[in-house]
Amino acid sequence: MRLFVVRHGQTAWNLEGRAQGHTDIPLDDIGLDQARALAAGFEAEVEITKVFTSDLLRASQTAQTLADRLRADLIARVELRERSFGDFEGKTFARFGPKLVQLAKDQGIHQMHVTPPNGETWQQVWDRLEPFTNELRNMQENCVVVTHGGTGSLLMAQLVQGTFETCRSFSFGNTGIMELERRPEGFFKILRYNDTSHLGRSAALSGSVEGSTR
Repeated sequence: MRLFVVRHGQTAWNLEGRAQGHTDIPLDDIGLDQARALAAGFEAEVEITKVFTSDLLRASQTAQTLADRLRADLIARVELRERSFGDFEGKTFARFGPKLVQLAKDQGIHQMHVTPPNGETWQQVWDRLEPFTNELRNMQENCVVVTHGGTGSLLMAQLVQGTFETCRSFSFGNTGIMELERRPEGFFKILRYNDTSHLGRSAALSGSVEGSTR
């Protein structure tokens, strides 16, 4: 079984370094071009029948273009949403990042475990992803998952049977592709890492759990 994990295309808030979280920001003109380039240049040695996507617009717009190209079913899943940044959504990471650092110090915990006011922790995103990851482990069909920088990093950590901290090892560019193969023993092997070659020389902003643009 082949699995492709893809991050959404660029948005205006990506470009401005603003936390998007659950705020439903559409792709900007560059992001729409990236989505079209992703679909036109998508390479897979296998037939793909399903494209799963976060229900947020920036992901579903990216996924729709790809699903149309592949003639695959498009399936929206709320658990593939990015982390909610609560009251910090719309603010720049540069502005609220120090506040998260201070909250972590005050609480005696790592920044990864801090809860933004009215938001989620990364651990909560990890927990809501686990049932979906288990579905992928048992799926026979080849599929694509279109999600977000932070959520995609957590999903990758689960797929390779890593720990929660393993998510910090992954980073996605806009429309970056991770290709994995499920081996007979049941584990996933990474075949491609953050492939943005379909964008040519165009730059892709990065996204991860480490406070970069999502």
